[in-house]
Formats: sequence, C-alpha cells, structure tokens
Amino acid sequence: MITREQIFRVAQTVAVPLLLAFVARQLFGDPREESIPRSFYQPLLADIDFVPRKLAPTYRTDAQDLIQYERVSVLQNVTRTPDTTAVILNWSRFPNVLLITSLLCASWLDDTIAQVFIWNNHPKKLSYEDMKNTGCPRSKLRIHNAPANLLFQARYLACAQADTPYCFIQDDDYLVRSEIIQSLRARMSDDGAARAVHLLPPHEHLSTTLREVHIKTPDDARISDIHTSFAWLGHGTMLRRSEAQQFLSLMRYLKVADDEMKMADNYFTLLSNRVPEVWFDQGFELGGGQPFTAGSEGDERNRKYILRAAQYLDALTHCGRASCNALDTYAEQARPSVPYVTLDRLHAPTDRARAVCRGSACVLETNIRLLPDGVSHTVANVSEILDLERLNAAAVGESGKHNYIQHPLSHAADSKADTVFRSFSHATVGDMLSLDVLTDIGDAREWTAIELVWLVDSATEDVLKACTFEWSSDSVTWNPASHGPICYDTSRDAVVDDEKVPLRECSAQMLLGSSALHLRATGRYFRARLNEDRQARWVVAEVWLRGL
Repeated sequence: MITREQIFRVAQTVAVPLLLAFVARQLFGDPREESIPRSFYQPLLADIDFVPRKLAPTYRTDAQDLIQYERVSVLQNVTRTPDTTAVILNWSRFPNVLLITSLLCASWLDDTIAQVFIWNNHPKKLSYEDMKNTGCPRSKLRIHNAPANLLFQARYLACAQADTPYCFIQDDDYLVRSEIIQSLRARMSDDGAARAVHLLPPHEHLSTTLREVHIKTPDDARISDIHTSFAWLGHGTMLRRSEAQQFLSLMRYLKVADDEMKMADNYFTLLSNRVPEVWFDQGFELGGGQPFTAGSEGDERNRKYILRAAQYLDALTHCGRASCNALDTYAEQARPSVPYVTLDRLHAPTDRARAVCRGSACVLETNIRLLPDGVSHTVANVSEILDLERLNAAAVGESGKHNYIQHPLSHAADSKADTVFRSFSHATVGDMLSLDVLTDIGDAREWTAIELVWLVDSATEDVLKACTFEWSSDSVTWNPASHGPICYDTSRDAVVDDEKVPLRECSAQMLLGSSALHLRATGRYFRARLNEDRQARWVVAEVWLRGL
C-alpha cells in the first residue's frame, strides 16, 4: 500500500525541477527561443526616414474635420507568412551591406522576408559575427563565401537555392523601403502577374521604355514573334525562384561562355522574350565603393553583352537554338523545348505606367501619355535594340527627356508636396490615374468613410472636376464614387520649371460604411477617369487614400 509520505516524495521529485526551470526561464529566458540581437543601424535608418511611420492625412493646416482620419495603409496591417528571400551581393561596399541587412531583418518586414542571403564575392570571408550588429538573428541570415567573384551570376544562383518561392534582389549601393518591398511581393500574388517586377529610377525607366522591341514575323519564318526590352535588376527586383532556376537552365542550354554567365543581368530580361514590368521607384542611393558599371568602359561592356543577348534571342525565336543554319525554317523542324524564353505569338500590349508609393504600400498606375507619338518599337532585327533607343531618344527630345526624368509618375506618390508628376501633353479624354492599395481595404479594419485625395495645381483641379471617380475590387467592374471632388487651399507650393506653383487639396468621397446598417466599405482600386479633353497638362504633387 502506497503511503502519504511516498506520494509526497514522488510529487517533490517532479515538482522541484519544474519549479527551478520556471524560475530560470523568468531570469534568463527560454533557451529554446533564439534571442534577437540589437541593431546598431536602426537609429541611422530612422535618421534617413526609413523606419515606417504614420503620415498626416492632409496637407491643410485648418482641417479640424480631418483630425480622426488616417492614411490608408492596409497591407502593412495584414498578417502574412514570410515567403521571400532577399539576396544581396557583397564586393566593395560592406558597410552598405550591413545597413541593407539591418533594414531587411527589421520587424516591419517579418511578414515578407523569411531569409537574407548574403553572397560574398569578396576574397575576405564573412561570418555571422561580422553581421550580428545588424539585428538579424542567426536563423534568418545565410552567408555564402564564394571561392571566386561570379559577378551578377551569383544572384541567380543564390535565388535558385532559396527555400522560398520568391526572391528580392538588389545591389549594395541602393536602399529600398520596406513598404515598397511589401508592395512588390503583394503584386506578385495577382492572377496573371508578371514573373518579375523591376524598380527603376526615371532615367533607367526611360531607357527601358525606349528600348522596347516588337517584331512580327510570318508564321513560317520563325517559331515566335519578338517582344522584349532590357531592364536592370539592381535597383530592386522581385521575382519567382522558378524564374532564376529557368534562366540558369537557359544559359546552360545555350552553352554560354563564363564571361557571359557572369554578366547575367545583361541577358535576363532580353532572353525572356517578354516586355519586363518596370515601376518608377522611390530609391535611395548609398554610393560608396567602386562601381562595376561606370564610365565609357562600363557602357561599352554593357553594349557588348546586350547585343550578344539579342543575337541569342534572334536565334532562339528562329530555330530554338543558340545559332541557326541559313536554311533553318520553323516549318522543317519540331517545336523545341526551350527553358525560360517565351516562344509564342501572344502579346498583350499595355499603355500603363506604374510607380510604387512611398510611405504606404500601394501602386499608382496611369495611361496618361509620358512620351510623344514619334516613339517607335518596331525594328527589322532585335540586334537593332540600341539603335532604336538612340532614334527614340531623338524623337523625345531634350524637353521630353527633362520632363520624364524631372517630373516622373513617382513624384505623385512620394509623400513630398514640393515634387510633381507632369504629363507630356495636355489632359485627354480617357486619361486615368488609379491607386491600387494591393489588398481590400476591409482586410485590416472597418471604415466609415474612404476618400481619394489629390494635391494639385489650379489647372489640374479643373481637370479633376471633369473626371468620373470610381472604385473597384477587381479592376474589372467599376462603381461610381459617392461624390465629386471638393477642393481647398493649402499653404504648400511645388516647384515646376524653377517656378513656385500653389497647390490645392481636392478630395472625392469614394465609399461610406456603417456597422449599424451592415454596410461594409470594401475595394482595392480607386481612380479618376477624364471625360473630356482639357488644354492643361496634368500636374499632380500627391495622390493618396485616407479614411475614417
């Protein structure tokens, strides 16, 4: 028979270790939980305004009626499982790599970035001890010390090895805001989304646009038509891991030389035979170190490899191989199975330009003309791509180039009142500006009222009053807004052609909601569409969504 004393001793044997373990966890923390080191770079990120913060809902100083309103930033408040690997190459700017890693490992990207992959091309080896002051936990950081400098090829190798279905790629002389990375990842989930999205500053965006090539050929002459352009990846690119894997397979299929493989960025977009999706960025240059692509030597090197990529694409679309015989015709051979490159005659042209927002996760989209009619995308051979850019640049002219670079679409979504987007020519019937908040506004909270807000000059105010305001959940079915725009004075000015331009704040009530009446405010896309021609050009300092 078991006595009370025996029962007490058994209980004591079990309870004492449990009690001691509990006290130890309270004093020293759970050893099974990885401690997150403190970032030494967070204060610097705050100083340069790279730490997420709430932006004011208005530029008016007398708007007491808007005290309870806030800017709509839905995506940042929706919980998601991280599924993206950030890839950074290290060579000559290690201090930049530390700052970039600190941003990527910060808590505000925990729902997006699952791992940061540092591919070290430098001969000096790196370890976690070199990176611990970034605040990145050991489990989130992956370091590969390459035996030799593989240049741009390394980022595709890193992405192909990632444990996640998506990769974010950037150079080490650029800093990309967290909400922009979130916007890129969110857009990739859309049905029919591009397989890669590239961020580009205005001058590079213009270059990509002027290089766009379309070649329509008879069915019996080629396997496929050609629809392509060239875009850099280093300013920030989100892509599927499968794209990196397929691209590397294509380069092996072509049996390219080692020097070509190292210059992989010059081949990536061209060989896809798809016009790349490029967004005006909100980038921040870090500089430092020794740039690889600089000066006349860098320009000539890029020209060499871009033209080599064009030669490969010409052959792939003709016979499906790296090179073709003079007598090769599509009719004489079976359709080859070629990785990565799109070989078909389907092409859906688009007149849309896009800019990613700063401060809130969103994308601004427009069909407003940014270039003159003289720009052409037709050539006889894809190897004429750089000549086409030169001819198109002449058609745009210095004034058109200046407007494209100094007043890009991104200036209407940069949270700065003193910079503006300006159209190339006067406002035209059918012009549209749309704000995509990348998920339904009702996913984060319930809203009583939603307004689409504009900061514009007086001429654009008149343009807005000739617009229809609409919202949509799917960008297919559009619903009219509750009211047209109401405009007020502000104390803010923008600078256009070295002149100060007073700005007015115009808002259109898009949606109303009421829990008492079971009316839920929903929607993802919000736009203004012009109903008649106007003589004025669009001049837009800012577009945003606010709600109550």
